[in-house]
Amino acid sequence: MTIRDLINLKREPGKNRAPWLLKVRSSTGFIIGAVWMSTFTEFLLYAMIVPVMPTALVTRAGVGFEHREYWVSVLLMCEAGMSLFMCPIFGYLVDRARTRRLPFISALVILTGCMLILQLAHSIAAFVIARLLQGIAGALVVVAAFALIGDAVSQEHLGQTIGYLGSAIASGFLLGPFLGGVVYNSGGYNAVFWFAYPILALDMVMRLVLIEKKVAAQWTGESNGNLESDLETAQRIPSVGSREPQVIQRRKGLVIFRMLRQRRVLISSWALLAQGILLSAFDATLSIFVETTFGWNSLGMGLIFLPMAVPAFFEPLFGGFTDKFGARFVAFGCFVLLSPTLICLRFVQAKSNEQIALLVSLLFLVGVFIHACAPAMYVETQRALTAMELKSPGILGSKGAVAQGFGLQSMCQFAGVFFGPLWGGFVEYRFGWGAMTGTLGVFVALTALPMLWLGETEEERALMS
Repeated sequence: MTIRDLINLKREPGKNRAPWLLKVRSSTGFIIGAVWMSTFTEFLLYAMIVPVMPTALVTRAGVGFEHREYWVSVLLMCEAGMSLFMCPIFGYLVDRARTRRLPFISALVILTGCMLILQLAHSIAAFVIARLLQGIAGALVVVAAFALIGDAVSQEHLGQTIGYLGSAIASGFLLGPFLGGVVYNSGGYNAVFWFAYPILALDMVMRLVLIEKKVAAQWTGESNGNLESDLETAQRIPSVGSREPQVIQRRKGLVIFRMLRQRRVLISSWALLAQGILLSAFDATLSIFVETTFGWNSLGMGLIFLPMAVPAFFEPLFGGFTDKFGARFVAFGCFVLLSPTLICLRFVQAKSNEQIALLVSLLFLVGVFIHACAPAMYVETQRALTAMELKSPGILGSKGAVAQGFGLQSMCQFAGVFFGPLWGGFVEYRFGWGAMTGTLGVFVALTALPMLWLGETEEERALMS
């Protein structure tokens, strides 16, 4: 179809003209690209402040030098706590909204306001308000972004696609400190924000251009997304055995509590909480650790996050492994290998080339294992919700619970981001780097055990086939 055909495409005789470049703007590739950009922007700007914050709190908010680590942890917890609180709320609202586009755009408006407040902040109160707003924006963009992906992609390719989204989150999360440290070292505090505004502008253009598949279906007549096809299948599929086809059931009560009764949802949610704890624990401690141990400045404090960031770019490949081998194999293997890697970080104790090389190598391995298991957790929850709907049609409501499922997962990850600074910052502050990394290693080893119970039952496998 030519561009001219796209421009002249009609919704129906006598109805509105189709939007310009409808097929391109509603294509799966463009939706994935726009969602990737939105999540990358959110977490990049969140993390860019990490190496800047210790110095900014002293020079702009008057915090005592010896209290920097405490207030860095508090600010990280403020943002994560707000996201934790808002994720289930936004999940419900996004599922009930006519489209995902309005909350998707609203998140960027809130994020822009947050960056303006941070740039002008000269008090602890202003920093706290800005981080709370960023927590609201983060929860909204993650829930809406994952829901857009769930609508646009079939479950057979969901792991790889979520890998793209996970790579955006992780890349922003871990590249942010690197870029923030470099820009701050070169141009100062305000330069960090002038670097951020063009990224926000590009992100806004992509969000405004995007057209959801279910909106485009008004003109193209194509399927409105993966969720609706699942619901239609659930309405006509017979139950296992010789029983009659099930009838749509309408259930009262909050869907999130029905989801939490599912073994696979609970286990994958716990794993995402563990991942959030690990990421935020390093955000709260790593930059200050290399400053005190190696004597590095803000540039080095940003660069040290790069080894953990590189594996994030391979998350689509890791998602493909999940699609092929299943979540159980990938998740269990990653957590088992991650535990000794974390424990070995305690051997980094003094400034030397060998110690620096050891730290960089171990951080790279930590990044590999964290990002390899992330897509498996999101896919497992969505497959569990699909099995619930096929087994008991209508149990997740008339519109399904794609956004609420992703909202629950995001809530767990943000819960980890909330508790990570407590675990990382306060344990490291009180007992040292070795105690912090050692306890994280034991925690990850314990987390590996429930991963053996992931995967479908025989009944669920029959329904999904």
